[in-house]
Amino acid sequence: MKSMHIMHPMASKVREYTTLPVRKKTLRRLKGYKVGGVSYDELLNDLLDAHPPEEFFLEHLRRLKREPRRPWSEIKKELNL
Repeated sequence: MKSMHIMHPMASKVREYTTLPVRKKTLRRLKGYKVGGVSYDELLNDLLDAHPPEEFFLEHLRRLKREPRRPWSEIKKELNL
């Protein structure tokens, strides 16, 4: 009697990463949120999950309707960019 071997695909352990250029000031701010062994990928996903796109855009639309338009240069000064 011949034995039959069934091969199961193994889960790939290769992770894809990319470089995300940020200013040093931004990196310092991110480090303030990084606790324990949490990776930056996990941290960024947690922050993004806390502000889903739908909520973000609804808030953006609300502000557009209620707040007067301002030049980007004024907003940048307010945000210290």
